[in-house]
Amino acid sequence: MQPENRSGDQKRSFIEDARRGQIVAATIATIAETGYAKASFVQIAQRAGISPGLITYHFAKREALMKEVMLTVHDSMDRALTARTDNADGYVSAVRALVEGFVHYCAEYPAEMVAIGQIAAAARDAEDARTWAEEQNARTLTELETMFHEGQQSGELREFAPRVMAVAIIAALEATPAELLARPDTDVSAYAKELADVFELAIRRD
Repeated sequence: MQPENRSGDQKRSFIEDARRGQIVAATIATIAETGYAKASFVQIAQRAGISPGLITYHFAKREALMKEVMLTVHDSMDRALTARTDNADGYVSAVRALVEGFVHYCAEYPAEMVAIGQIAAAARDAEDARTWAEEQNARTLTELETMFHEGQQSGELREFAPRVMAVAIIAALEATPAELLARPDTDVSAYAKELADVFELAIRRD
């Protein structure tokens, strides 16, 4: 049985959305604490203080829940990064905003980063979520590559291979969650600035 939207039910819809959000939050916390493999509906339900049956009411399969976690975290991250990059006054400042924003997001939401990392690496019953993450990464790579082409055409960026630079930035960002987790005493602001400096020096025209 799946949630129904009947007459009356902006309120019902709101309640259902709130419940789904509660389940997603409990899933993130469970994966971060026990690992993906042990994040069963029973474990998630115990953390959320609900019955496992209520989870299956909203998410028929574990895979559907894991994809919802991936979508929720990426949506949150996208809003946070957009808020930073929208104020950029050029291509270099946009890259700085992206890099620094991502580092700060990882520091602020460590459980979320652990969860989506484990889901993306899962060998079983997360194929849909993993495929979506791969498609998202491919889109991000293309967007960065396009931005670098445009920056070079405008004269703000030096000549370099846009694809290679895009791959390098994504690789550096993907390494950030594990680095911050392994070194909890890291000065996040200094780390973010240093990483942004590296790529500013790599792309800007002297």
